[in-house]
Amino acid sequence: MTIYCKKCGAENEDDALFCEKCGAELEKGVSKEARGKKSIGDILSEALNRITENPMMIVPYLIPVVLTLIGAFVAWGSLVSVKEIGPGFNFNANFFKDTALAYMGFASILGVLSWIFGIVATAFAINMTYNAVNGRKVTLSEAWSEIGAGKILILLVVAIITAILTILGFFALCIGALIVAILLMFVNQGIVIDNLDIGATFSNSYHIAKDNFFDVLILAIVFFILSFLVGWIPVIGGVLSVLVGMYGTVSYTILYLDRKP
Repeated sequence: MTIYCKKCGAENEDDALFCEKCGAELEKGVSKEARGKKSIGDILSEALNRITENPMMIVPYLIPVVLTLIGAFVAWGSLVSVKEIGPGFNFNANFFKDTALAYMGFASILGVLSWIFGIVATAFAINMTYNAVNGRKVTLSEAWSEIGAGKILILLVVAIITAILTILGFFALCIGALIVAILLMFVNQGIVIDNLDIGATFSNSYHIAKDNFFDVLILAIVFFILSFLVGWIPVIGGVLSVLVGMYGTVSYTILYLDRKP
């Protein structure tokens, strides 16, 4: 039977007297079965605590935010420039076509970069949450050394496959997209935490999410509502939406650690 340390939550062999992670005595440790599953409220509360204790987790999320802001400023600058040209300028079809194509190309590049850095930020959040749950606070450089470029490439491939499967689920049945998204909610955790390959992480996520379907669904609804509400806030709504996404990643990671076999 695995014993979990009450101080840091790390797993230990049932005959261990002291925690391998923090050195605390294990007489007061409890098994995962005896401890029971964490409630959704406990998971949301713990996620906030983990973010507060590890504020550097926010830093990787600032990169896609900055890229999004750059895109917004460029779009605004383009509109202002057109207005300042004056009525005497000959606005022909080619002018609008060239301007639109130039902006679309720039926006596409920023979009791809934001997506890539968003995946990187997710990996950092998962890794730092995992370490925090196990009583270890890591720096960004330490987290990166544990993640590595190899896992990022796998995460990018997995993200593309997940998007394709979700789209297929939508066309098969609208609610099917939601079901697919829920069942594949833990693919990133499997890669970052358990070093699973692509096939294994999809299978792992499917089984854990299926066994905890309603808890995952409740979290999905909570973060959908939060994202919807902050999205209406002028100016800073986009930034807050990114932070809500980080909060969601931390919460799902805690749920994954609590429910995986």
